[in-house]
Amino acid sequence: MARAYRKVIKLIPYEDALKKIFSTLCNRASVHEIVPVDKACGRILAEDIYAHIDVPENNISLVDGFAVKCEDVVGASQEKPVRLRVIGKLYPWSDTSSAKISDGEAYYVACGAPIPSGANAVIKVENVVLCGEEIEVKMSATVWENICLRGEDIKRGDLILRKGALLRPQDIGVLAGLGIKRVKVLRKPRIAIISTGNELIEKSKRDPEAIPNNYALILAGLISKIGGEPMMYGIVPDDITEIREKICSALNESDIIMTIGGCSLGERDFVPEAVNLLGEPGVIFHGVMIKPGRVSAFGMIGGKPIVMLPGLFASTIAGFYLIFVPSISCYMGLSIDLLLPKVNAKICRDVPADKKPYHTFLPTSIKSSGEDLIAEPIMDGPASLIRFINANGFILLPPKRGLSKGERVNVTLFSSDELFRIMPA
Repeated sequence: MARAYRKVIKLIPYEDALKKIFSTLCNRASVHEIVPVDKACGRILAEDIYAHIDVPENNISLVDGFAVKCEDVVGASQEKPVRLRVIGKLYPWSDTSSAKISDGEAYYVACGAPIPSGANAVIKVENVVLCGEEIEVKMSATVWENICLRGEDIKRGDLILRKGALLRPQDIGVLAGLGIKRVKVLRKPRIAIISTGNELIEKSKRDPEAIPNNYALILAGLISKIGGEPMMYGIVPDDITEIREKICSALNESDIIMTIGGCSLGERDFVPEAVNLLGEPGVIFHGVMIKPGRVSAFGMIGGKPIVMLPGLFASTIAGFYLIFVPSISCYMGLSIDLLLPKVNAKICRDVPADKKPYHTFLPTSIKSSGEDLIAEPIMDGPASLIRFINANGFILLPPKRGLSKGERVNVTLFSSDELFRIMPA
């Protein structure tokens, strides 16, 4: 006897879907780890960082030159140079405990070298003439000229980086300059990626060297870009028992489960049902008023989120950015804007409003034009891979909202890397 099935998807507004995600995950405590500072680039800081030293720790020279008392060179000029006696040399590694100048004396200082006691200015080497153990200074100097004062860059006790900051190369350089060797960062959440579908298995059988699971590869790369650690769990057939067992296995080894396919209304779409068989609360919502991606779903098992994405590529990508990214950002206690930056651009064509009350996910190409950014919606077919390749961000249109050519619009970039890939129009 054939198995009877009747599946119903209750579409909820996108705002309600986000509220359910946030209310489910908002009280979760983030997990952190300690990593060497040279391995921390791209990680999320899990603590405030305060300076425990002044930077610089001593007054230092900003140029190669001679440390002097500015009072000694008042009125010095090309016509009336002032002679000073050079009594020593200092380099960035030098000990200044005994370095001191008196009236009429000077110290050679390399760029970055500490300033000897008594000096309050540095004359550049090109503005002096060396005469044996003396120099002729041919210009006057102001107090602290060419000197960086102790603590001028950073003062002890200053807040340097806030908890939740995405550590950039320049941040790593500052931490290293402060002598910080290890930092506390959020542990990257482990994301299990499970693809479902007999068609993928059959494609693999026909060509053993093929990679039929290309959507999973794309999502694994996107997960890495936003701070997750993807874990590929391969392909599972359209069998409710095997899907349940695969999800159960992934729950033991990962922090968040992502499934691709098997969540629509087809006879062999078993993923939401398999999730419900694993325990409470199971599927929290199934069906969102977004286009594409309306059959996306979200659930929880054992305190771990499960994001169920559709199998059609455009819907997969829309579900990833509109459902999965809010889930992982909330899971990590971060703002979505930190993971996915936004830019403001001028739309280059009219976009008609959709008559249905759906939010519309619109892949968009951002290009620079002079001092402005131009947003070009990519209007190819909904299943087009090239549509995604040609885009570097997306516009999320509210229900029944269109855009007029020349209107300004916020575009969410696919990742922070896209900031460096905006090409001239």
